Amino acid sequence: MSRPAALLILYKNGDKSNQRIPMNLQADMIAMAAENHHHMIDIAPDAATDGGEGEGEKKWLRKLTSATVNTAVLRGLIARTPMLWYLGERSGTIFRPRARCGRVDALHAVRAVAIGPFHRGDHGLPFLDDAKLPFMRYLQDQCGLDVDGYVAALCSERDRLRDEFSAEDGDAAAAETLDSEDGFLEMLLLDSCFLLVASLMLSRAGTGDDADSVARAASINRDYFILHMAVAQHADDIKLDMLVLENQVPFAAVKLLAASCPGLKLRHPVEELVLGCFDDLSPKRARPAGHAGAGEHFHHVLHLFHWSRVPADKYFVLSTPLKLLRIKKESERLFPCATELRRSAVWFRRASPSPPPSSDLDMWFWRHPAVPVAVMSVPRFHVHEYTAAVLHNLLAFEKHFYWAHGACVTAHVARMEGLLRCPQDATMLRRRGVLAATRRNDAELVALFRELGAETVGARLPDEYGVMLDAVARHRGRWVSGWCGGFVLHFFPSPWVAVSLAAAAALIFVPAMLQTVYTMLGYLQQQSNS
Repeated sequence: MSRPAALLILYKNGDKSNQRIPMNLQADMIAMAAENHHHMIDIAPDAATDGGEGEGEKKWLRKLTSATVNTAVLRGLIARTPMLWYLGERSGTIFRPRARCGRVDALHAVRAVAIGPFHRGDHGLPFLDDAKLPFMRYLQDQCGLDVDGYVAALCSERDRLRDEFSAEDGDAAAAETLDSEDGFLEMLLLDSCFLLVASLMLSRAGTGDDADSVARAASINRDYFILHMAVAQHADDIKLDMLVLENQVPFAAVKLLAASCPGLKLRHPVEELVLGCFDDLSPKRARPAGHAGAGEHFHHVLHLFHWSRVPADKYFVLSTPLKLLRIKKESERLFPCATELRRSAVWFRRASPSPPPSSDLDMWFWRHPAVPVAVMSVPRFHVHEYTAAVLHNLLAFEKHFYWAHGACVTAHVARMEGLLRCPQDATMLRRRGVLAATRRNDAELVALFRELGAETVGARLPDEYGVMLDAVARHRGRWVSGWCGGFVLHFFPSPWVAVSLAAAAALIFVPAMLQTVYTMLGYLQQQSNS
């Protein structure tokens, strides 16, 4: 009897005792299990045993070992078991979100360049596929790009790179690009060349010592000047397009491209070069410069940007907080507004940056049982014209990858939505220095975070959110905190009232105290003379 036949008989007999199986057969069984992931093995028909009872046995055996059946069973198990929810995530990392409505859809639209397959049919973009050819030529002339070698490296990684895309929304053009071998490689070649050259031109890291060799080699000719000016003219739109979730290519392709350019001598990793493009965007970096790429694997540029903006080792979704499980109404999940917190003796303090840089998306709440006043430390958050687009795409990223990369942005938006319920809340936070917006009034700020908060409904929130929400609720439940906050609001409605009272006290008591001192000094002097 052959070894595979013996293994099959042992499997059919259901013998699970390792002591009855020879050691060499045990090794073969382990090897077969390792070759067939998740025990999804399809047994091919054997001509020597076709027909009769053997055929009937193979039918039920093939059914038990069918990959389709096993996949369906695993999905059902994941759906019934909350602790296995993270196993049900899709393998792709570059999505085209389906839930779009109204002006939110415009926040995900591209304006300058289509990166990846999803926006390749858009018209009117300054950088179409033909416009990306000079970027590849630039790398050939200035950095010694070996196009043939790079395409060969892409071919060897083609299957792994294709798995990064998820085109399950019926996008025919994207599906055609992903299914075509030549079209897929051409897309990766052109888009990765554009990303690398644009990063060299826009990055603050790329304009210093990191790209000194490229700067010396690059001759200021007509073609290079036109290319540089075209990128500079659309710099703001290019940066925002690089952060759209569905406008991505695998970052591994960009790293392969940099490795295929022997003339590109970077002193820092490629990740640091790309991050240098966003040094002037808010929220600011939460990781020290020069640490990007150390032991980290990034799926795409948006993943790298998200990693650089969130605090390390915080806001990871380990479980649903018990506090949130006890909440019945959706409105109770919201933070109390800023005015209500002030009425409960909660003082807002602007968090001061400290090395290493603190995150603009992190908040702290401090309270002590013996002190009626609590402090909420909030970093200064700048709201610009591009803030809505950046936060929407970060929320879309966390919506798909909260199980692996946390939900810091989701928690921050949920807290800000609760704090800003009316224009008076925005006015107070502006005065406290924790909110800054030059192009938006208070009502527009409230509408912005309300729109952003709509995307957090039903999202999994990290434990830090539930812990802070519970601490705020306990503080507001103390009568002494309510009395202290009401007293301050009634008698000191604004800082100028306190200043006026202090000035009045100084005008009344200081002259009286000075008169008393002079009288005592005169009396003592008189006594000493006598």
